[in-house]
Amino acid sequence: MKRITLLLSGALLLLLAGCAGVPFEATELVPTVPRSAAQLADGLWSRQRGPLVVRHSALFELRGMRVPVEAMLSLDTRAGEARLVGMNEMGVKLYDITVLPDGSRANFVMPELARYPGFAEAVALSVRRIFLAPAPRAADQLEVARRSYQTSREEGGATIRFTFGGAEAQLLEKSCRGADQSWRVGYYRYQRRDGLLFPGGIVLDDDRAGYRLTLWIDSVEPSNE
Repeated sequence: MKRITLLLSGALLLLLAGCAGVPFEATELVPTVPRSAAQLADGLWSRQRGPLVVRHSALFELRGMRVPVEAMLSLDTRAGEARLVGMNEMGVKLYDITVLPDGSRANFVMPELARYPGFAEAVALSVRRIFLAPAPRAADQLEVARRSYQTSREEGGATIRFTFGGAEAQLLEKSCRGADQSWRVGYYRYQRRDGLLFPGGIVLDDDRAGYRLTLWIDSVEPSNE
């Protein structure tokens, strides 16, 4: 257990990313139609119906290590906030972390994990990258190909790109490349359930940290709070 926890913290346990094949099929692309950068940004799946509750399973991979996690995420993209509660396979709570627009707050972290500096911040960073920011904007530069759209901008010394496609022109990938960071998030298996569109699979790869985080989305529902 100590060895696993050490490795998690060493990678800053961002819950995730870095290796070979993705366990999800690629989204089928269709011919593009005229759309603006603003339309693509406004159609983002996570901006539907206000706050959402995302239940999912996750797998963190680093240098041959594989750590499964069961989690529930409360997501409010308008407020730029999220709260993630992670448990192990036996239902024991590992952490409860709130992501804020300007930082994060650790509500609870299992003592074995809390002893490692930066753990909660690393988890929060992974949540932020996947679900909150960077996010596409109406002012992004737009390039339209035969079967996909790409928007991009320069921010903080890095190039941020978003790729959209599929029947509903949904976000398929976001990436950030700069002097001090290199990562990408892929979104797969879009589905509609009870009127909500969401990806069934998400993969975050961090090339610098050398990890991969894979999410299997079980459900996405409007929050009752």
